[in-house]
Amino acid sequence: MQNNQKIIGIFGAGGFIGRHLMRQLTKLDYRVKVATRNPYLKGYLKTLGSPGQIELFKSDIFNPEDIKQILNNCDLAINLVGILYETRKQKFDYIHSQFPYLLSNLCNEVGIKNLVHVSALGVKENHISKYAQSKLQGEKNILDTFKSSVILRPSIVFGPEDKFFNTFASIAQFSPILPLIGGGKTKFAPIYVGDVAKAIVKTLELNNSKPKIYELGGPENYSFRELMEILLTEIKKKRFLISIPFGAAKFQSYFLQMMPNPLLTPDQVELLKHNNIVSGDHPTLKDLGISGTQIQSILPKYIYRFRAGGQFG
Repeated sequence: MQNNQKIIGIFGAGGFIGRHLMRQLTKLDYRVKVATRNPYLKGYLKTLGSPGQIELFKSDIFNPEDIKQILNNCDLAINLVGILYETRKQKFDYIHSQFPYLLSNLCNEVGIKNLVHVSALGVKENHISKYAQSKLQGEKNILDTFKSSVILRPSIVFGPEDKFFNTFASIAQFSPILPLIGGGKTKFAPIYVGDVAKAIVKTLELNNSKPKIYELGGPENYSFRELMEILLTEIKKKRFLISIPFGAAKFQSYFLQMMPNPLLTPDQVELLKHNNIVSGDHPTLKDLGISGTQIQSILPKYIYRFRAGGQFG
């Protein structure tokens, strides 16, 4: 066995990054304990490994006993839990700040060797966005509590089930325009989900006596406008790219946030006022020995379904 069957406790494994990460972990012979609210709906995760390699546990992430049940006998822990917008039941502060505090304390208590926590690129002091504030507070809670921790801050993550390209491609199916909030000048460093999973795997085995932060961006920076142009080229559609001032976008977002899956929230408008690129203040993907994957080598493999003739279009 490549790692002597080390056991990992994962929180948030059923999400976009989690599914890609699980494949890499099981290939390396890790055993995985997954925390989930509903194991019956997450049964597909078991197919990502050999029989018995992945165990699902019904868990409430705010119940210390449930968390301990996952962490007991584990060598390592990974936190992928996150939300993009608030609902009546899920609030940024609870999910992004309070849960990491509880998790890191319990990791100390049960003797976990390393905790890898996935945060977000662009978090900084005095950010007006509640999403960014809660992410930064979550990082602080972990850094203050658990010394053998690694914080990973990815930019916008793309891949087959991503929320970014798939959402805008869906809008382009019925709308003659695509909105460019703030003129579409905001810059991103899109990173392939497979590269984020590789980064998590690499940092699992770091022997760090003090916390480390990595900023994860892809090989190139793009403006929001450029990403929309790349998308439209790939799905072979012509749409008007219309600039919408931040003020007008924020007004519209008060209505759009009422949708079951909000297209835009006031908090997201605040996020779009800031670039989402690597700052240079922390180590990056290259420091982990990973050369990032270009958008153009991955996007065509899954976005073709939005073309008029699908993969034959």
